[in-house]
Amino acid sequence: MKKSLKFTLIILGILVIGLTGCSKKQNDFIGEESTAEITTNSDVTLSIKEGTLTNTGATILLKNNSDKSYSYGNPYELEIKKDGQWHHINVVLYFTLPAYGIKPGETKEIELNWKGSYGKLSKGTYRIIKGISYEYEKNKYETFSLAVEFNIDN
Repeated sequence: MKKSLKFTLIILGILVIGLTGCSKKQNDFIGEESTAEITTNSDVTLSIKEGTLTNTGATILLKNNSDKSYSYGNPYELEIKKDGQWHHINVVLYFTLPAYGIKPGETKEIELNWKGSYGKLSKGTYRIIKGISYEYEKNKYETFSLAVEFNIDN
């Protein structure tokens, strides 16, 4: 019985040391330079609702300024700007994959809470990237990405 307890304590000690050694700062999660192609499509715009931005989330406004219908899903990505270049933030993201419609002239409010995936953002310049799709022929879709930049000052 004592051997089992000693073995358990040794294993727990190794785990605690290992996990402590794995703690990283946010800069350690900055990945490769982004290759995202951002569309400056005036038919659909992305912005942050005034007064909603925090270091753990924001409400974004997706506005359809056109006479076409578009669709979007839950996925989004955050990128950080370092040395004048956009970089991925290396995290594992999980999303459900429903498709939502946005009709001509409509604006959708989308609440984002990235605390569980990206954590609490440190001071810096970031952008939210959101994929948008539309059907240009029967059962043929084109997808493009929109982005909105923001600063975290604290």
